Amino acid sequence: GAITQAMARECKARGVSIMTNADVARVIVQPHRGRPRATGIALADGRVIEAHAVAANVGPRVLFERMVDASVLDDDFRERIRGMRTGSGSFRLNLALSELPDFTCAPGTHAQAHHGAGILFAPSLRYMERAYFDARSREHTPGWSREPIVELNIGSTLDDTLAPPGKHVASVFCQHFDPALREDWDRHKPQAVEAIFDVIARYAPNFRQSVLAVQALSPMDLERMFGLIDGDIFHGALQLNQLWAARPVLGHGDYRMPIDGLYLCGSGAHPGGGVTGVPGMNAAREITKDARRSRLKVWRAPRRRG
Repeated sequence: GAITQAMARECKARGVSIMTNADVARVIVQPHRGRPRATGIALADGRVIEAHAVAANVGPRVLFERMVDASVLDDDFRERIRGMRTGSGSFRLNLALSELPDFTCAPGTHAQAHHGAGILFAPSLRYMERAYFDARSREHTPGWSREPIVELNIGSTLDDTLAPPGKHVASVFCQHFDPALREDWDRHKPQAVEAIFDVIARYAPNFRQSVLAVQALSPMDLERMFGLIDGDIFHGALQLNQLWAARPVLGHGDYRMPIDGLYLCGSGAHPGGGVTGVPGMNAAREITKDARRSRLKVWRAPRRRG
C-alpha cells in the first residue's frame, strides 16, 4: 500500500478530494451535440457526482457490461468488449506467521536479506511450463497445478508496523489456477491451499507450523471482491491481440472510449497491468489535451519555488 498512500498524500497536498468506500453503480451518460457524453457517476447509495470527464480504473468488461447502459453503445463495440479474453490464473494468500520461514538452503528464523526479497518457488522453466499445463489439463486435479508457481513476500520484514513484535505477515501470489471453475472454487479452495503450502514447506520445513491465519482468494474470490472478471489481475489477458493499439479494443487504444468524456486509465488500457502507473499517466495526458481543446477549466498546481 505504500505506493497508493504516497499518491494520496501528493493528491491531498494539491487540493484533490478523495472519496473511499463509495461503490459506483453506473456512469451517467447524456446526449450532447448528437453524441453520448459522460457527465458524471451515480453511486450505489444514490448520490450523484457531476464531472466534465470520467476516468475509469476498472476493467473494460466491468465498465461496459455493468456500469454503462448498453443502449448508448453500438453493437460492434459491445461484441468486441464481450470477446475480450480474461483470466490470469492467479490465486492469492494473505498469511499471519508466528516466525519467519527457516529455509534448508539458508537456515535461520532470524531476519536475513532473503526474507526481505521476493521469494520465488519455480526452480526451472520446465517446472513453470508443467505448472501451466497441469492446470489446463485437469488430468490430476480439477483445475490447478499440483506444483504451482509460488511467490512469497514477507512485508513485515521491511515494515515492522504490519505485525506484532516477533510475528510476521506475508502475501503469496500463485499460478496457475483455472478461473473456469467459477463457483466450484468455493469447494476446491482448501485443496488448492494445501498444494501451495506443500511447495513452500518443501523448502522451509517449519512453514506449516508457523501459519497462524490464512486468507485465501481464489480467482472467483478476486472477481467477487475486486471486480476482476475471472480473477484477471490485468483487466484483460496480456496477449498479442489485446496489446498496444488493440487494448482494450482496436480504435480505442488512445484511452478515449466511444462515449465523449469517458476515459480508461487502468490496466485494461495500454500498456497493460503491472505496478507502473503508465496507463493512468497516459490517460491523464489525453484528458488534459481534450480539456484544453474544449476550453474546459483544468485545475493546475501552483508552481513550487526553489
